Amino acid sequence: MSTATSSNSPSPPSFLSVSLSQPFDFQAAKVYTESVQWAVRCLGSYTLRDCHIRHSMVYERTIMGSIVTSYGLIREIFFGDGLVASYTKIGSFFEGTVGLWTFWFCISKFAELGDTIFIVLRKRPLIFLHWYHHVATLNYGLMSYVDNTAFNSWIVWLNFSVHAVMYSYYFLAACKIRLPAWFAQCLTSAQITQFLITLAILAHAGIRMVNGLRVDTTVTSYLYCLLMEISYVALFGNFFYHSYIRGGGKKFNREKAKNPTEEQHSMKNGTTKMD
Repeated sequence: MSTATSSNSPSPPSFLSVSLSQPFDFQAAKVYTESVQWAVRCLGSYTLRDCHIRHSMVYERTIMGSIVTSYGLIREIFFGDGLVASYTKIGSFFEGTVGLWTFWFCISKFAELGDTIFIVLRKRPLIFLHWYHHVATLNYGLMSYVDNTAFNSWIVWLNFSVHAVMYSYYFLAACKIRLPAWFAQCLTSAQITQFLITLAILAHAGIRMVNGLRVDTTVTSYLYCLLMEISYVALFGNFFYHSYIRGGGKKFNREKAKNPTEEQHSMKNGTTKMD
């Protein structure tokens, strides 16, 4: 009589083993990322109820991430297969040190959900834009990483670079260093520019896919990213209009008069209610 045996399928690697592997193992990182996707769907549903996970040392992380991924993208474009291949073909950007930072970027979106909880615990107003942006980006990051999405090289670099400037601003504000009021407006403009650049890349990638040319991704990840970026342009554009243009920017000036430091953080981060 035969005896039932347990499954011999290997368990997914841990976050620590992936991070410490030498050289960085892109395939193992994909297996780990795929294994945690179920938790993301649950976390997204309970964003406003879970305990706060405040981001730690985000300023240093984004600065380093921007530097490392800038090097990786320059290497891909000028010493690899060129500009088009940098967003259509999985290359060296996803291996080695740059690949490790790309993996960390995807996983770090868990911690960024803590921003939403932090806002709620402080009883500050929360708008749809804030939590939608965090939940959508987290789900996309994990899904597209598993799907070998080549244009993530540009998405990761753009995100790290914009956030490096953004958290530098927060760092200076925390040090009680006052920056001009228009700087918060520039940060929102930078985010919108980031989404527009991504849409331009997606447009070209889509044309190539229709014509049967190589684009490393899946239809699911491509369409998710396309709809996500379009929604970001619409939502951030609407936020920019109501905050800085409508009525001559009266809303921005009114919030600034209340508390300059807190206002600039909230106006940039999308936590102030629209009129």
